[in-house]
Amino acid sequence: MPNKISESELNDYFHNKVVKKLHIVQCEGGGYRTIVNLTWKEGDFEVVTTRGKPREWASLDRLARHIQEKYQGVLPTMSLTFIE
Repeated sequence: MPNKISESELNDYFHNKVVKKLHIVQCEGGGYRTIVNLTWKEGDFEVVTTRGKPREWASLDRLARHIQEKYQGVLPTMSLTFIE
C-alpha cells in the first residue's frame, strides 16, 4: 500500500521538480488514480483528497486534461497501467 500525499502537496512537489515519475493506474471500477515517486523519498505516494480518500478520476480524458492544465511544463516521466 502506497503512502499518501494531498493534491496541494503534489502541486508543490511538481513545481519544485522533485516528482520523479507519475503513474496513472486504472482501478477495477474503471476509474483512474495517480501514484508518484519522489526524488528524495523512497516508495510510492498515492494522491488523496482532503478527507484522506484516494483521488479517483472517472475518465482518462479528464485526468489528462487536469494534468495538462495544472502541471504544464513540469511533467516528469509518466506511465499508464490498465487492468486486464
